[in-house]
Amino acid sequence: MATAGPGAARSSRRHSVPPPGALGRRVLQLSATAAGLGVLLIALGVDAAAYPPPELYRGALAGYDPPFVVVAGILLIVLAPRIRERTPFAWLFSLLAPVLTGTAAAMSPNFDSVAAAVAASLYVASIYPYRSGFYRGAREGSEATQLAVIVAGLLSILFGTVGARWLGDQFQPAVHGWDQALYFTISTISTNGSAIQPTTNPARLFVVALILLGVGTFLSAIVVLVIPFVERRLSGLTARMERARMQELEQHVILCGASPEAIATARALRSAGARTVMISPDSQALELLRTEGFRTHLGDPSVEEELRSVGIERARAIVVAQASDAENLLTVITARALQPSVRIVALASSDSSLPKLRRAGANEAISVVSVAAQLMSSAALETTVGDGPHHHTIPL
Repeated sequence: MATAGPGAARSSRRHSVPPPGALGRRVLQLSATAAGLGVLLIALGVDAAAYPPPELYRGALAGYDPPFVVVAGILLIVLAPRIRERTPFAWLFSLLAPVLTGTAAAMSPNFDSVAAAVAASLYVASIYPYRSGFYRGAREGSEATQLAVIVAGLLSILFGTVGARWLGDQFQPAVHGWDQALYFTISTISTNGSAIQPTTNPARLFVVALILLGVGTFLSAIVVLVIPFVERRLSGLTARMERARMQELEQHVILCGASPEAIATARALRSAGARTVMISPDSQALELLRTEGFRTHLGDPSVEEELRSVGIERARAIVVAQASDAENLLTVITARALQPSVRIVALASSDSSLPKLRRAGANEAISVVSVAAQLMSSAALETTVGDGPHHHTIPL
């Protein structure tokens, strides 16, 4: 009897997973479908609210037709961009759509609510086989946090609206209709206050829960959504101001790197009255230098655009003093190609790098170890007696 080997098993597994290109196209279709279905659910939810409840629900549930379908539609519209980005939270939160629409169909069964529940369930059934492809978005971080806050906000509004509607007669004045319930919920969670006051203990407990959940979500939304937007605007304004300041620089010295040698050189140049600008990818080091009054630019000095942004075409000299000889060599090559006439002084941590830096285009290549050794030996052999400072010169 013939049996399938491991190769056949691997082949069947490969065929069970769509290729990356097909998955990308399918995700785009699922994203567009989510947005379209969201609009459809909102329309169905609004239309379903016009239906009178069936005889079965004439008792305690009379008029209890919660706007779950509308909330499910809004949720799918919010999730549509994240589905296109294949965020893990996107397909997880999409599972709420059939739950919300199914609850609405059970509470107030009519053509619209049942159709909404069926459509949401079919959509989740279509996206479920591709759940393993939702790996590109971060499971944590700003995007995941923003999505979680948005969904939590929608659920908080839904909780408050349904609760206020359910306990309508336990408020003064009584809450009648979903529009009043929504107004009460938004007023409460936005901390504006409301003239509608609870009159019973269950209603008071509900308001306490709504404040704890809703206000926390509202404040989190401000922190997660509003503050990053303001920070982006401020960073854009700061970048424009920095570009304007860089345009004013001329006959300045560009220091590439934030090594101790580069910082010491920057201080010496400032003491000599020279204008300087430091460029480095080390944001923490540059932040400390800015507190000392140095002009800095965050970027890689071996990249042409970054050197242009600090005015290499107007600079009088460039000091290349990064921690790595390889980085220094690449920066020298880039700077010399951009500005053949600029003076370049490069630092080397190894004597073997000196000729390489000179061949790459450095006017001067200095080994810190050799310079320190010569100064130390000169100071050790000094025969002058005295307490004052001694100055020693060495050949480069």
